[in-house]
Amino acid sequence: MPVVDYASMPEFPMRAGITGKWITSHEHGATTTSVLSNTVEPGVAVPKHFHEYEEIVLVEEGRIWVELGDKRVSAVPGQAVIIPPRTPHAWGAEGPGLARVLFVWPVLDPFAPGKSTYLEGAPPAVS
Repeated sequence: MPVVDYASMPEFPMRAGITGKWITSHEHGATTTSVLSNTVEPGVAVPKHFHEYEEIVLVEEGRIWVELGDKRVSAVPGQAVIIPPRTPHAWGAEGPGLARVLFVWPVLDPFAPGKSTYLEGAPPAVS
């Protein structure tokens, strides 16, 4: 059983104002699940997109908003947002400070071609 020391992992740039690090991925020995940690600057948002699978967003620090279809919700530390498969969504950090969130997907490489569809903007860089 591998132990991933994600606290010591460096973050990589994903978008302007968003850095990330893979906590679990195929590089770490995961076979079916991906977990991504993001640090997000206040006011930064990810454009509308959807995935073919469920997505779980866990808020660790700060405050985020998530648009699910035509509904907008906010979440704070200790709360999770469950995004159903094929549901158009966008999200961002409300501020005033940084937001830290964990994303959980039941697939490996969730941003690979054919797994995510961006309705606005472009997919993130995922080192």
